[in-house]
Amino acid sequence: MEKIKSYFSADNRQKAKESAQHFVRVHKPQHILFIIFRHALLIGLCFVILYPVFYMISNAFKPALEYYDPSVIWIPKELTLDNFWVVMQLVDLGKVALDTFLVAIIPALISTVSCMLVAYGLARFNFRGRGLVFALVVLTIIVPQQTLTASMYLQYRFFDPLGIISLINMISGAGIEINLIGTPLVTMLPAIFAMGLRAGLYIFIYRQFFLSLPKELEEAASIDGCNAYSTFLRIVVPTTKNIVLTVVLLSVVWNWNDYYTPSMFLGSKMETISMSLAQFQERLKNINNLGLGMTIDTAQTQVQAICLLSIIPLVILYILLQKNFSESIESSGLTGM
Repeated sequence: MEKIKSYFSADNRQKAKESAQHFVRVHKPQHILFIIFRHALLIGLCFVILYPVFYMISNAFKPALEYYDPSVIWIPKELTLDNFWVVMQLVDLGKVALDTFLVAIIPALISTVSCMLVAYGLARFNFRGRGLVFALVVLTIIVPQQTLTASMYLQYRFFDPLGIISLINMISGAGIEINLIGTPLVTMLPAIFAMGLRAGLYIFIYRQFFLSLPKELEEAASIDGCNAYSTFLRIVVPTTKNIVLTVVLLSVVWNWNDYYTPSMFLGSKMETISMSLAQFQERLKNINNLGLGMTIDTAQTQVQAICLLSIIPLVILYILLQKNFSESIESSGLTGM
């Protein structure tokens, strides 16, 4: 009892009060609340983002019969690769990889270079109509791609650059006709002219970065005898490592996931990974008619398997470029967006 009374003595109560006051002064309540809110928000975002990924991985390696087993939630009773075997039987992964490389990866890399050139011109050269050109670039970010589909389809179906084909036909009567539908050129040509998928955003990002570069570097190169092209290649390009890798990552991911453009302009002649994902469930429904000697109890595990295969290259790419991607967000033109 004496110890309890001494614990609640006036001196101890005063010391406890002073300790509480010191804690409040050092650790402000609003700061503590902000930390709690921030951690709760991050935990919630991680759950929203990571839950589908864990769900996909769990079901991709789960036997089909265990999908509706209530006793199996996350960890399967036994792991299997049968789902991936079904995917390989229904999808020609080699052809899909080649078509995706031609239709998505190459245009993404071309767009990275062409947009850099356009952005450098808008950032460093004064010419009449520069503001209007940049306004049109921003407009391409706003205008939905679907509104241009009809005109683009006609351009590709009856390809006639600058009316040259029509002039030749009028003079010679040869009846020449160029049809680009079903070829990788429907995605490569816009990328070459910096009009590919999300090209307006890439130009904006590059331009913001070039505006942040000190002009003294280019002026010094000009004094040393470099022309505009040499200055760009020798002085400007070496400083763009992080921002280029960021644009490459964004461009590859968006072209990889693009379903609309390949489905509209390629038809059945080529098949990208996004088109395979869209058609996979239909193939599963018709699996009995394909003569493969297989029956499917549930399509969900096979769908999760092909989804996992489709994101693995992107995950590897992000892991390789994650450091540069983070640095570019912190120190490049992305902060000016």
